[in-house]
Amino acid sequence: MAVDLAAPRISGSDDPGTARRGDRPRSGGPGRARRAWAAFGGPPRGRRVPGSLTVFLLGCVVGTVASIYTVRTGSNLDYGDAMAHLTISGRILDSKAPGLQQLGTVWLPLPHLLLLPLVQNLFLFRTGVAACILGTLCLGIAATALFRTMARLGFGGPARLVGLAVLLANPSLLYAFTTALTEPVLIAAILACLAGLAGWAFSPRRLSGGELAVFAGIPAGAGVLTRYEAWALVISGSIFVAIVVVRRGETLRRALVCVLSFAAVPFASICWWLAYNAAWYGNPLEFLTGNYSAAAFTEVFIQQGQLTTKGNPGLSFEIFGWALLETAGLVPLVLAGLGLLVTTARWGLSDRALLIWLAGTSSAFLLFSLTSGQHIMVNDVSLPTGAYNNRYVLSAVPWVALLIAALVHEARGLARGITVWPTVLAVAALLIGQNLWWAGDPGERMTVIEEAHSGRVAFAPVKEMATWLHDHYDGGGILMDESADKLAVAPVIGVPIGEYYNRATGELFDQALAEPQEYARWVVMHRVQVTNYATRSALDMVTEELAEDPQFATDYRLVYAISDLGVYRRVSDPEDPAFVEQPGSTS
Repeated sequence: MAVDLAAPRISGSDDPGTARRGDRPRSGGPGRARRAWAAFGGPPRGRRVPGSLTVFLLGCVVGTVASIYTVRTGSNLDYGDAMAHLTISGRILDSKAPGLQQLGTVWLPLPHLLLLPLVQNLFLFRTGVAACILGTLCLGIAATALFRTMARLGFGGPARLVGLAVLLANPSLLYAFTTALTEPVLIAAILACLAGLAGWAFSPRRLSGGELAVFAGIPAGAGVLTRYEAWALVISGSIFVAIVVVRRGETLRRALVCVLSFAAVPFASICWWLAYNAAWYGNPLEFLTGNYSAAAFTEVFIQQGQLTTKGNPGLSFEIFGWALLETAGLVPLVLAGLGLLVTTARWGLSDRALLIWLAGTSSAFLLFSLTSGQHIMVNDVSLPTGAYNNRYVLSAVPWVALLIAALVHEARGLARGITVWPTVLAVAALLIGQNLWWAGDPGERMTVIEEAHSGRVAFAPVKEMATWLHDHYDGGGILMDESADKLAVAPVIGVPIGEYYNRATGELFDQALAEPQEYARWVVMHRVQVTNYATRSALDMVTEELAEDPQFATDYRLVYAISDLGVYRRVSDPEDPAFVEQPGSTS
């Protein structure tokens, strides 16, 4: 039986694009507050969703406040990957070998390209404020897209408020959006894609394939160039588009046209990424099979018997579930579970229900990656235990927000005769209680924050070294293998990236290794070769080449030491600083 999505009827639910009477302000005087609330909670008007600009500004304000806190504490640079992302962005233009090849193949390129104009400012680069600016804009976009999706689903103002609160009051998510991690761009892209699909599916008029490509396909393409979870969203989104068209009673040809319209931009993005890898590395699948790929990353864990989720769906689900519990929170997860039960019972497999299920695509992809051994996650229930890569479950927070908003929306249908506001207040009280409990011990109760704390401890001596070098660097070039274990600290050193000889400079790095005295006044390296590396590529090539070289010992003098790290300066240069050795250094 064909379903007319221009005016869908779902038992116990209102039509998408409308609000319940209980969700609207009562009639009365023309007060400004009432008019503002009516605009915020009102139904969509064509392409316009009243309140979108307000929500965008709200998201930006929340992101700015979070950024001020993390920058003042320096915690926005606690993740080593965050510093690496800033560095990759900076060296595209500011490098001894500038060019798009500096994007590398470890991570997808869009976050680095978006950071590119911001990191040209040395202050924004060194403090990580460049990432805060991008993350704040992404938070505004994510909040707006979530709001517009909820409006298209027919949720009233109270339900929309609750959904936004789940997103904007999550401490782990807010922290990530102040860093240069890839989660901010990914989540913004996923939610923008969902908003575009919702606008297309529930529009009272038939939208063209071009509109579908612009409002849903372009965000999907942005996601595809950000993280591989979005590749899965292209598949699930295409299935959704096909189902919607067929349910409208339209032809299979029309369904194919719409699917191709949605998938065209992300498919072109994938092709560009394959072509980039083929052009620079001679292998279109370098990102999948190369020395810096996920396969190479997990190889060491397999050899050490630590990739225990591979082939074990039960353990994978348990580890994923624990990460989600400590990231989304027990209270939101319980409410989301109730929302899932209620929407399944009342909406079945309607188009609205399928759209909400789309938000869970990234979670399904992550579970598949854990089970297939393409990804590793470590937390309190893994073997071994620890805190690593749990931040990937942040992409599930929007799904949780949508499910809780759906629960609030359906509250009046479940208990007729009551207004929805008592439900909203009860949910708000529970969310506040969850956050207060988190605040009691964030480093232990929120695994994303625990990972950041672990990074702060692990990088503490490296950052001390980097700060000392920032204060004493007087030009002449720095020879340092940034790809080595814990040496991705160029933002903390805070000098132009064009001063470095590292792996990213290609042949210049090899020449500097062969004759360092001809190229670099400063050398930074591990005095003892790295042994606890995550991949073999994390070995320090400078240490490998120079640590036992008698000529290097003649030409350079150790001027700073901390832990197993050393900073060396060419002895032929004037104003050689006095040697500084920090406690705990390896002699």
